[in-house]
Amino acid sequence: MPLTVTRRKSSGALTISGTVAGQRIRRRAQSNDPKLAAEEAAALETEILRTEWHGERRSARSFAEAALSYIESGPRSENHKARIHRLLKAIGDIPLAAANQEKALELKRKLLRPDAAPGTYTRAIIMPMRAILNYAQKLGWCDVPHFVVPRENKGRTRFLFPEEAERLIEAAAPHLRPLLTFLVGTGARMTEAVYIEWRDIDLTGGRAIFWANRTKSGKRRDAYLPPCAVLALANLPHREGPVFRWQTRLREDGTPRHVRAYVDRERRYGGQIKTGWAGAVARAGLDLELVPHDLRHTWASWHYALHKDLIRLQQEGGWSTVTLVTRYAHLMPQGKEEAIRRFLWHVADTATTTPYIRT
Repeated sequence: MPLTVTRRKSSGALTISGTVAGQRIRRRAQSNDPKLAAEEAAALETEILRTEWHGERRSARSFAEAALSYIESGPRSENHKARIHRLLKAIGDIPLAAANQEKALELKRKLLRPDAAPGTYTRAIIMPMRAILNYAQKLGWCDVPHFVVPRENKGRTRFLFPEEAERLIEAAAPHLRPLLTFLVGTGARMTEAVYIEWRDIDLTGGRAIFWANRTKSGKRRDAYLPPCAVLALANLPHREGPVFRWQTRLREDGTPRHVRAYVDRERRYGGQIKTGWAGAVARAGLDLELVPHDLRHTWASWHYALHKDLIRLQQEGGWSTVTLVTRYAHLMPQGKEEAIRRFLWHVADTATTTPYIRT
């Protein structure tokens, strides 16, 4: 039977009810005006019949449904999932058709500072929205998304010379020194480092495993530990659970008395060690604009200075394309190779020593 509009005696509200294409409908009309309610009933009946005859209309599903399906469809890094959940909280329950450039700009005004860099807008809003919509398009839920990506002004890539890295580590608190050495020696991202556990470390073989659920690319990555990192880890007083701890206090006999893992490991941009990092940078007399992620830039610039191999750098650093690592080519001035080897290998004579040998 077609949809009809009736008025409830108890409340006076208008109700749309009936059966269309085998689907039973009974719900309150959005308006108490009989003419508007009748138009709503007609539109609802038309939409139900259209879906029955031609299938579900593209973009009829919600952005939230597509986002949750996207997250569950494969391994996603914690940072990527955090960005998506932040978007969902701000974007509300909207259809896929409404997730467009206008909505992205609205989210930019809502979530980011007015002086946010174009790259921040791209990474925090455009990229996750586009990934979800591309996934939904493959399922036939919406059309191909189109976004205008702002041009990013490429700033200077910050990195440290070997002598600056030595000063930074020497100026850091004792519990931070192994972590900073590990970051410089492996090129690990902060979220990769604070989640790594001892079962993922092979000190004898000089290898660390970063699992797919913790990497930015969503793929497992094996990092090769230079001797400086092996030595820093070997001197830690514990051998189980998370490798890096926020604080370790020792008894007089050298055994750990109080060990606490990083509680807020999901903080981004190096925020897990924000206070300790700022103090170390200031005491070392380095650029106060440095952030922990610059140690990954340091590792990459050192790697290219030693090997002159962009493909190898891309693979060992876990970047998706070679283009992303071209920024590190020729950053390090000529003549620093010996100092880099001394830092990584802790030896004075490195003429016959080649770091990062795979075994």
